[in-house]
Order: sequence, then C-alpha cells, then structure tokens
Amino acid sequence: MAISSAGLGSGLNVNGIISQLMQIESQPLDKLNSRIKEAQTKISAIGSLQSSLSSFQARVLALSSNSAYKSLQGSLTDSTIGTVVTSAAAQQGSYSLAVSQLAQSHKLKSEVYSSASSPVGTGKLTIQFGTFDDGGTPGDQSDDKFSVNGEKGAMTIEIDSKNNTLTGLRDAINNKNAGVTATIINDGGGYRLLLSSTDSGVANSMRIQVEDTDGNNTDTSGLSKFAYDPTGTSNLSQTQAAQNALFTLDGIEISKSSNSVSDLLQGVTLNLQKVSAKDTTTGKPVSTTLNITRDTTGVKKSVQEFVDAYNEFVKGVDELSFYNQEDKTSGLLTGDYVIRSMQNAIRSTLNERLGDGSFYQSLTDVGISFDKAGKMTLDNSKLQKALDSRPEDVASLFAQNGVASDARVTFTSSTTSTKTGKYDIEITQPAMRAQLTGLAIDPAGPFTITEGDNDTIMVAVDGVSSKQIKLTAGSYSSPAALAAEIQSQINGDANLKGAGVSVSMAFNATTNQFEMTSTRYGSASKVQITSTGAQTELFGLKVGQRGEGKDVAGTINGAAATGSGQVLNGTGPSEGLKLTITGDTAGYYGTLSLSRGFASRLDQTLNSLLSDKGAVQGRINGLNQNIKDMNAQGLALNRRLDATEKRYRDQFTALDVQMSKMSGVSSYLTQQLSMLSNLASGK
Repeated sequence: MAISSAGLGSGLNVNGIISQLMQIESQPLDKLNSRIKEAQTKISAIGSLQSSLSSFQARVLALSSNSAYKSLQGSLTDSTIGTVVTSAAAQQGSYSLAVSQLAQSHKLKSEVYSSASSPVGTGKLTIQFGTFDDGGTPGDQSDDKFSVNGEKGAMTIEIDSKNNTLTGLRDAINNKNAGVTATIINDGGGYRLLLSSTDSGVANSMRIQVEDTDGNNTDTSGLSKFAYDPTGTSNLSQTQAAQNALFTLDGIEISKSSNSVSDLLQGVTLNLQKVSAKDTTTGKPVSTTLNITRDTTGVKKSVQEFVDAYNEFVKGVDELSFYNQEDKTSGLLTGDYVIRSMQNAIRSTLNERLGDGSFYQSLTDVGISFDKAGKMTLDNSKLQKALDSRPEDVASLFAQNGVASDARVTFTSSTTSTKTGKYDIEITQPAMRAQLTGLAIDPAGPFTITEGDNDTIMVAVDGVSSKQIKLTAGSYSSPAALAAEIQSQINGDANLKGAGVSVSMAFNATTNQFEMTSTRYGSASKVQITSTGAQTELFGLKVGQRGEGKDVAGTINGAAATGSGQVLNGTGPSEGLKLTITGDTAGYYGTLSLSRGFASRLDQTLNSLLSDKGAVQGRINGLNQNIKDMNAQGLALNRRLDATEKRYRDQFTALDVQMSKMSGVSSYLTQQLSMLSNLASGK
C-alpha cells in the first residue's frame, strides 16, 4: 500500500523538518523583502521632502513679483469722504482734499402707462451722449447747444411688433448694454420707464431721437413719447441732471466726470463718496488729508514666510539625515545623494552674491542670515530700514526686476533664458496707430448732414467691417462737432462694438482735414472708408482711403528686436525680454537694467530639483526601479523555493517509503527470529 502522508510510514515529523529547512532557505527572500520595505519607506520620506520643498517654492514665488516691493497704501483722514486704492506706479505724498460736489448720472422718466405691457408704438430710438449748454438763459432754447461726446458710441434700438410694449422697450434698451439702464416702476398712479446713463458726468447727458413709424417724430403719441432733445422736443422728463464731481486738491480746482478718479495722481484711484462738511464761518468745504504711504506689510509677511518655510525644510532634512555619534543611530536618508543634492543646490544659491551692480548683494544686507545650526534668521528692523529707504533695490535683491532709465520704457517680463545686465534701447520706429486723412476742406463749412443725401458712411476697422452707419441730420456748428458725431456713430456700430474695435475722429485745423485713427497700435491696426452712401465723398473722406499702423521696431544692445504693437521683444542675449515702448519718436531710449534676485534664482534651482528630470524625481525613479528589480528577484526566489520545497518533499517521501519497507522487513525478521527462538526452546 502506498503511503499517503509524509511521515506516516516512518514516524518522522517530515512537515516540521521541511518547514525548518525552508526557513533557512527563505532567508535571502526575507532580506530582499526587508530591502523593498526600506526602499518604499525612503520613497515616502523623499516624497515628504518633495512636499516641503514645494511649500518652500510657493513662499519663494511670493517674493518673485517686483511690484510687491513698491506697494503703497492710500488713506483719508476723514474716511467718510471716500476710499483710496493705489498701484505700484503711485508715489508717496500728502495732499489736502475738499469735495464740494459729487458726480451724478443723467436720469429721465416717461409719462404714466396703465400697465407694464402697454403698447409704446414702433420705430427706432437713437440714444447719444454729450454735453448740454443752455446758453446761460434758462427757458430760451434759441442759444441751447448739445455737443456730442464722440468717445461714446451712439445706440440705435429698433422697436417692432415683437417688442412694442413698455417691457419690450425696457429689455431692448438693456440688451444693447451700451451705457443706458432702463427700469420700470409703479409709482402708485401707473407704470413709468426710467432711463439712467451708466456713466456720470456732464458729458454723458442723454439725447434720444425718434424715427416713429407713423411719420411724425415730434408729436406726443407712439414711440415719439420717448423723444428727449434738451435743445428741442422733450417728451421725457428729467429727474436728475448730469453733473461732474467738483473738488480741490492742494487748492487746485478739479472737475471730473466720475466719482472714481484714476487720472489725478499717478497710480492712485480716489473713490469719492460724500461732500465735505462746510466751515460754519467761511462756508467753504473743510479739507481732509490724503496720504500715500509705502505699504511694506505684505513684503515683510512674505519674507517671514520664506524664512519659516526654509527652516521647515531644514527640519525635515535633519530628521531624515541625522547621525548620533553616541548611540551610533542615523536617519533613514543619512548619506543619501538626494539630500546632498538638495542642500548643496539651495545653499549655493542662497550664499552667492548677485554680482550685477545692485545696491544689495546678499541676503545678509537686508537682515537674513544663518545660525550655527543652519537655520535661517530674520532681523526685522534691518529689513524694514531697507524697504523704507531703497524699495527698488530690495526688489532687485529678491525678484526678477527691470529698471528703465527712460519713462517711455516699461519692463514687462523676461524669461529664465534672458541674461541679466544693462541693455541699451534704441527705437528706429515707434509703434503707430492706423490713420487715414481726408481731403482738405473749407474750415468755414457749412457742416450739414442731410437725410437721404450725405447721412451714411461705412468703414472697416482692424479688419472688421461695419454695417451702414447713419449720421444724425442737422447743421453742425464746427468741424469738431461733426467729427464727434461721426466718431460716436462709428463706435456705436454693432459689428465694430462686438469686435471690441473703435476709432477716434478729429479735425486738423492746420491742414483742414478730417483724421480717422484706430485706437489699436501696430500692424494689425487698419482703417478704411468703404462707402459714403450716395455721395462720392463725405467732407473729404473718400471711398478707398485707408491707413495702416506700424509695430515698434528697434534694437536692444545693438541686436535687432522684434515688435508687436507697442511691445518690443528681445533676441539673442536679450531673448525673452519684453518691453512696452510708449514713445512716439525714434531715437535713444536709455537703458534697462535687468537683475535676477535670490527669489528668481532660487525658483530656478527648485524647479531644477523638482522637475521630472531633477535629482528628487531621479532618486524616486531609481528607488522604484530597485523595487521593481527586487520584486523580480523575489519572484525568481519564490520559484526556486517552491522547487526546493518540492525536492525536499520528494526526497523525504522516498525516505519515508524506504524506512517503511525497512520497518516491515525488521518486523518480519523479528517475528521469524522469535519463532526460531521458541522452537529452539521447545515451546
């Protein structure tokens, strides 16, 4: 009979013996698994360092923007008068401010309707903006004038059977999104349409002209009820006149169209909210103080966070790479080359000097140093002093910064490939906007637009063609007034407005020519007259006349640069350098000093360490490959152990069979010998 279980025939503990033998055989696999776990633990540890390094880089980036070092803050002693917002272009100073009048928008109301769905008639409304002058004689319209604001596009609203209700008219106006807000109110006696100009100021008074389908544009029925001409027919009532903000700054009288004033002081936006209280004795507005002071809070906070993040990284490195001489213990990554790579790269960057002629050459110049343990420390008083006295130089110490000697040159950006140093800027062609010039005309006029005769024009601006543009019929007091009308109607064209393109229109009193200019700079800037309706020309503007803009052109350190609009792009050593050139003449534009401070350099270093091909990822990839190789070795070892165990079992099974046979023979011989012994003894 075959033996079915090892040891049954021999009595040996075969499974126990094989188990002990396999424990010895498995020792190489155990060591391999231990090495795999160690590698996985190292990957996790390096990942934590990688995360710490990324956090440090985020703090570095906060110091990389040069505008942060030039930040100023504005305040008013009487904060109820308004608020102040500043940009990097602002300058420190203190001013006396007194507000006598706030700006307000023009508002009109219609007559009362029985419901919001009441019919209003059909036709067209054309809304224009401009300045109303009553000629100094209230109630006498003979000397009234309305001067069109050429910078604001005219708005034409078509009312047909689909929208000829009070609600439909409101929605049609609002859908134009062209500077007028329409609302409907119920005043208790009925429904009224209220119209309010979006922009405040005297130059944004509304004039509403009507083309009523009943042919009578001046009566008080149908759509004509919404006509409003301050110099003629006005079927709407004015509820609020347009007015400018009036105030004094250091005794200088100033008038602005808006309560948000951004063109008074460079880099300062003043938001007026209240008229100043009046002195009870003089009756004049009481002045408050406008202060523009340097704001260093953000920079100091960013520098402290930079120091803290660096120390957190150092702490993480120390915990993973320490060596204790007393008990001979060490960190998981002690001696690992990735630790050395990180430390050497970062310390090398932080300890070097800028060497580019900057006033501050090292971090110690602004209070950042290292203690004996290698941790970063910050002397806040030294940093504050540097920020107060030389903010531009602190910016150069940390950030990538370009300082131009000529106000017509603005540093826009550069890349890591752009070499630092001083660059000479020479402009051979300033950026130009497209301009076309009409034929010379008699400046004395007349300047009359006649409906159906010379009241249409079509243009193409920056590659966008307009629809047929209709001008307001009437006699214009001057070529400037006519220019404003043409500009207003062109800029109100739906095609041009939708594409975000526009023109300025002016009359050159020296050459007696109308000039049409695109508001865009560069070779993409184009203007063209494509139609003048039934006439061969419109006050010297002829079909086919066109103008093209030019990109800025010049050299940077003698090497030809490329232009796009007003932006000059460097080549060669200045590759990646972008400068905005606002001058309008050719010539020498001074120098630009480009520096790359510690934050900028450190960002490059950290990018290199953390990149897909950097030392950190390279070490992780290496460990992962080691794990992969060891897993392959483990599979081979497992196969070999399986074979070894099978061999042991086969051998012990054979031994068991032989021992079983021998045991049987032994039993037989023992029995036979016992029988012989019994025979011999006569039993």
